[in-house]
Amino acid sequence: FMNEKQKIKNELEMARNAVKAAGLYLVSKNEIDKLGDVATDAYENYPLHNWFFGGTYNPKGSKILMETSLKSMIDDGVIYADSPEINGFTVWMPPKYTGNKTLPFLLNGGIKLILNSRIKIIARLLNYENHEMPLKKKFTNHNDWYVFNLSVKKSAQGKGIATKLLKPMIEFCNSQNALCYLETNKDSNVPMYEHFGFTLSDKNFIPKTDVMHYGMTRYPDKV
Repeated sequence: FMNEKQKIKNELEMARNAVKAAGLYLVSKNEIDKLGDVATDAYENYPLHNWFFGGTYNPKGSKILMETSLKSMIDDGVIYADSPEINGFTVWMPPKYTGNKTLPFLLNGGIKLILNSRIKIIARLLNYENHEMPLKKKFTNHNDWYVFNLSVKKSAQGKGIATKLLKPMIEFCNSQNALCYLETNKDSNVPMYEHFGFTLSDKNFIPKTDVMHYGMTRYPDKV
């Protein structure tokens, strides 16, 4: 068990170094509010976030949700931006990631989220996670680098920032012969990820919702 933990720690270190070597910007804990702003802008009227908040986009709730998640993940994942200005950012979680841990989530702002959006938000988040994590396990056995998030603010979209953010980690995963996995809930995102070598593994509605869920796996390039 200790070896497994150490192995993941080493992989995280290597991934962070690969990102830095590519000229990207590793984000610190005190910049998470900036990431929250970018994500809130990028996620406007995103089907999943609309559903989380009862059918209508709730920018304040969405920002709290993103910041809470990121604060509880920053030590365990690779969170980096295109530059110190942060026009876009991405979050990659290492192999063996099985979802957000409840206590860190609550301690890092989950209570604030409940106060903003009522207790129903927690049931919806759990409903989503209980759907997505078994699928991730099915397709990768959790031996994947998981793209938890990719957000580019609207004014910076179409300028190659997503490519700049994704390429170094994809190259790193290739060098490690590692799978990548992600989900999206917008059909227009599917071709973009296919362009980066992801293939559609699963397409179905999240239970009890009208939100379509696309699970996508990327197998390492044959060298």
